[in-house]
Amino acid sequence: MSDDWPKDEIEKDDSIAALFSRLVDDAERFVRAEVRLYRANLFNSLTEARSAIIMLLASLLLAQSAVIALLVGLVVILRRPLGAVGATAIVVVGALVIAALLGGLAIGKIRRATDIKDKS
Repeated sequence: MSDDWPKDEIEKDDSIAALFSRLVDDAERFVRAEVRLYRANLFNSLTEARSAIIMLLASLLLAQSAVIALLVGLVVILRRPLGAVGATAIVVVGALVIAALLGGLAIGKIRRATDIKDKS
């Protein structure tokens, strides 16, 4: 049966298969190289941003310390008219109310941001 086909056609068929195989191999190498490039770029960006992230965390810790100092100051100021227990209770309840309001607002924003809108 192979005698029916001209020899040039058989070689062309083999070369097309070989070329296609090379194409697939080259495409795979290309994709792997692209993934390595994007990964290297990501790690480079993270390395550059590391000091900024550390400074941001330090500033958040300092802000938290300032809020704690403010709350302690409020307790000290309110201690005279309300007593130690009353001042502590007022400051704790006030802080919890503010935290609940901020948490509720944040949850609402997250729900709106992640809401899947039906496009029908």
